[in-house]
Amino acid sequence: MLSKFFINTITLFLLVFNQFVYANEPVDIWSVDKQKDENSTGNSNIQNNEETSETIIIQDNLINNIEEGQILSKRKIIGLYDPEENGFALDMWNNTDPKKIFELSKKINNMKLSEDAKNIYTKLLLTNSYPPIEESDEKEFLAMKSDWLIKYRNIDLIKDYLKKNINIEPNEQLTKFVLDELFAINENKQACEFLDELNTNFKDNYLTKFSIYCLIYLKKNEQASIRFDLEKELGYSDPFFEKKFQYLLGYISNSSATSEKNLLNLHLSYTTNKEYRYLPNDKTPKLFWRYLSSNNLLESVNNIDIEDEDQISLLEKATHQGSYEELDLLNLYKRFQFSVDQLLNIELEIQKLSKIQSRALLYQGILLNKDPNIVTNFSKLLKDSFAKENIPNAFNSELKKILKKFKIDELSSELTEFYSKSLEEENSKSVIKFNNKILHQSKLVNYFGKEKISNKKIEKDLNNYLKKIKKSKKNYLITKDIILIEAMISDGIKIKDEYKNLYDSKENTIPTDIQVLINDQEVGMAVLRLIEIIGQDKINDLGSETLYFLINALNQMNIDPIRNEILYNVLPLRA
Repeated sequence: MLSKFFINTITLFLLVFNQFVYANEPVDIWSVDKQKDENSTGNSNIQNNEETSETIIIQDNLINNIEEGQILSKRKIIGLYDPEENGFALDMWNNTDPKKIFELSKKINNMKLSEDAKNIYTKLLLTNSYPPIEESDEKEFLAMKSDWLIKYRNIDLIKDYLKKNINIEPNEQLTKFVLDELFAINENKQACEFLDELNTNFKDNYLTKFSIYCLIYLKKNEQASIRFDLEKELGYSDPFFEKKFQYLLGYISNSSATSEKNLLNLHLSYTTNKEYRYLPNDKTPKLFWRYLSSNNLLESVNNIDIEDEDQISLLEKATHQGSYEELDLLNLYKRFQFSVDQLLNIELEIQKLSKIQSRALLYQGILLNKDPNIVTNFSKLLKDSFAKENIPNAFNSELKKILKKFKIDELSSELTEFYSKSLEEENSKSVIKFNNKILHQSKLVNYFGKEKISNKKIEKDLNNYLKKIKKSKKNYLITKDIILIEAMISDGIKIKDEYKNLYDSKENTIPTDIQVLINDQEVGMAVLRLIEIIGQDKINDLGSETLYFLINALNQMNIDPIRNEILYNVLPLRA
């Protein structure tokens, strides 16, 4: 806030400046001419009143602008990407009611999103932008980012986000998540080095224990001891951790106490007591399953009782959750004993067996056969069996390895769809195959890729292509061609008047509420709505009309980087 002295000085300067500008001739502003006639005096008073009024308005506006600037400067800009990277702006949320943002964001978080939708959502949330003004709304705005990062589970992305914003807003929730996740996959060194790099004294007790343990892990015992003593002086107390601390530093020779209160306690229990064994059950957290599996602390496959179907069912669920190795589960199926008749009549025999036994028989059938159709069929039946139990992810990576041994033209027609769908991700990474006979599949698509091409060259190539279309009666433009043309026009590329009648701009099909958001410059909210509409669909699978309104909306908001990424993936053929 400006001091009164500073404001008065500005006011005085403006008064002097206005008098100087509006005076007809130079005068001494400090003298008072008492000989002026009454009319002159009246006119002068009116003029002075107008000037004073104008000065007050200027002064008020100046103060208001400064106050607004001070409010904006106090708002925490937390993110990972600069706005221009993705075509956004710092103020993209400013015109929207925060409650509406949070409501839609929670709805999206509860949806099963496609990778395309996830990609756009992540860029939107992690782009640097102004949060809402109210402190409570600001906290919820930051929590919105954290909640998505935890659900998205990209550890490297979270680490980058935390490191970039640690001096603005240390995020204890995300930091705990990263440390637990890294310890769960036996990346203890990476976790401790990351915590050391953050170099922050967190208030959270769990992070305090982690910080002290990591100092010991990194062989910084003296620092660990100092930090522990300081925390004790501040009133920190945790008898279990204190005993482990003393044991790790060699102050005591034995510490047999165990605890499963959290992952760090579980880890310390195993580290300090070699006799300790933890037996997971159906209530065991996924985090613990991953920790036990990655540290080879689960029962060996060879020691598991295959007659105990409850235990095997537990392992199947853990595999689906990513907490147990898929190959270990399949190796367990190899231990089941079946007769020759059962192995020769698998499709008939699986109807007589328990679900777990039938899955074991199907997997053994896959291993014993070489015929592409038989192997693919058994793989499909095995995948379907897992899906019926709501654990489809228990057979993913190994399924892909099995199917990639064959080519699609080796399979019967009823198996090709299963084959293609199972290998969909691999197929989507294939290279572009240009077809210059179709505009949206031609090399003009490179304009939307990472290759830098001048607008002048693209403009020339586009007009040459349209010239060929005009001369040929067979060629015509379809929706995807129009999408390409209008995206280029949106970027300032011009087509000649003689070619403009080759196509009609399609009717605006953008949903009314989204168009209103765009018109009101509620960019962040508009993009949230687009993400909601995409949902679990792959953009490649969207119909031409839906794709048209999606690109049209991005054109209007000048969100070119995301638009370009979509078009480069959707328009060309891939082989």
